[in-house]
Amino acid sequence: MTRQRIMLTSIIGIVIFALLLGGKFVYQKKWIDVTIQHQSQQIPGVISAKTVQKNGQDEMVVVTNQISNLRQVSLSLEKIAGKVPIRYLDRSNDSLEKLFGQMQFALQEGIVRGNFTEMAQNVRTQADKAGVQLELEMDSDAIYVILNQGDAQLIEVIERHGQVNFLPSEKE
Repeated sequence: MTRQRIMLTSIIGIVIFALLLGGKFVYQKKWIDVTIQHQSQQIPGVISAKTVQKNGQDEMVVVTNQISNLRQVSLSLEKIAGKVPIRYLDRSNDSLEKLFGQMQFALQEGIVRGNFTEMAQNVRTQADKAGVQLELEMDSDAIYVILNQGDAQLIEVIERHGQVNFLPSEKE
C-alpha cells in the first residue's frame, strides 16, 4: 500500500514537472518571440528580430535594412532584449568590412585615450578617401558606426566599457 502511494506520488510529480517545463517552452517560443518580433518591427530599419541560442548562449538576432539612426535603434532594441545581447545582421560587403577593419585603430585608440574628436576626424577622413558614407555617433556607453556604399551597409556598435550588450555584427 505504501509503495503504491509513493509510486503514484512520483508519477504525478513527474507529470506536473513535464507540464511546467512544456509550458515554459511554449511561453518562451510563442509568446516572447511574437512580442519581440512585433515590437522590433515598429523600429525604422529593422526587418525582424528573434531570440536564438548559439553555443549555449541566448542572443537576439536583428535583421536590418538601411538603418539611419543606429544609436536610437540600439537603445530601442536594448529595451526589448532586456539582458540578452544583440547581434545585427547587416548587408555589408568586403570593401566595407576591410575599411571598418582599418578604422579599428582609430576607434580603439579613441576609446583607450579618450581623444574622441581626433578619432572622429581620422575615421571620417578614411571614409571620405574610400568614397563611403559614414554615420558616426557616440554616447557614454558605445560608439555607433554605419558605413554605406550603394545598397551595402555595415553596422557596428562598439561598446566602451565591455558591457557585452552588443555582439559583433554579421552579414545577412
